[in-house]
Amino acid sequence: MAANWWPLPEQESLAESTNEEEPRLTASFVGDIMMGRYVEDVIDYRGSDFLFHYAMPYFDEADYVTGNFEHPVLIDGEEYEQADKEIPLHAPESSINIMENAGFSVVNLANNHILDYGQKGLQDTIDQFAQSNVDTVGHVQQPFIDYTQIDEQLTIATVGFNDVWASADRSGVLESDPSESLEYIKAADGEADLVIVHVHIGVEYTSTPTQRQEDLMKAYVDAGADIVIGHHPHVLQSVEHYNDGIIFYSLGNFIFDQGWTRTRDTALAQYHLYEDGRAEIELVPFRIHESQPRPLNGAGESYFRQRIFQQLTKDTTDDSVYEIKDGRLIFEVNHSHVVD
Repeated sequence: MAANWWPLPEQESLAESTNEEEPRLTASFVGDIMMGRYVEDVIDYRGSDFLFHYAMPYFDEADYVTGNFEHPVLIDGEEYEQADKEIPLHAPESSINIMENAGFSVVNLANNHILDYGQKGLQDTIDQFAQSNVDTVGHVQQPFIDYTQIDEQLTIATVGFNDVWASADRSGVLESDPSESLEYIKAADGEADLVIVHVHIGVEYTSTPTQRQEDLMKAYVDAGADIVIGHHPHVLQSVEHYNDGIIFYSLGNFIFDQGWTRTRDTALAQYHLYEDGRAEIELVPFRIHESQPRPLNGAGESYFRQRIFQQLTKDTTDDSVYEIKDGRLIFEVNHSHVVD
């Protein structure tokens, strides 16, 4: 199918926090990132900086950036055994450089596509990222938990788990089984100040979390996670302020080529931690065009902006836990234990 290539539209960045106080820490969280299929064609035509063009102002102000890397990276000239499945995904080696140049700190590999090209595909992906400045989690190679040192007094732990399996082969990927995953989270909580958990879970294209999603992701918070980020549904699901944690049941797609309108709605979560222990989580609405997420700043984009806000809050029974300000959805949570 022929693509219509247009110049990038001029859009004002809203990357600066709505709070005038300088945060102690800023972190960016995004959803599923897929750089194969049509996305690879977009990169070839538009250039390597195109995909994250509008996200970069947010990433640039962040001390830490993370998301879900949805597939293995295949090395030119190497042979791989493709899994017997309807939709196998992969990306070229160049995708590693794009992730690194965008400023990602850690990516999650625990998902249902990372074994699409077998153990070699997984291993080559781990090895390629290891040669970059981007760390990986979600696999069984040590260290199982990634620690990011922000400064002498603040450390972030990241861990990832998969709850969705496309085949009987589960080797090499960290599973979400509570008997193991909760222990990893407790260990991370004992070593780090802020604990971030990725989990690939739920049902594709459904806007409501399953009971298992709710139970498992809340258990992660109870075990010590401060932020739990869900992936796999490819659409946005609700955000929940649970105890002292924030649960994103699904952040949907961020870089992807799916065409259904709901799969193109997305949000970038910007976390600001202040010296007094307050944490603001700002969800900035984006819409994916040509596989590129673009912020919904214009007056003519209010329909999609409101639809995203409604989706993110539809399961929230207490409207007082969030506010909509300056085109963003803002949650506030007490994270004083992070700075103590």
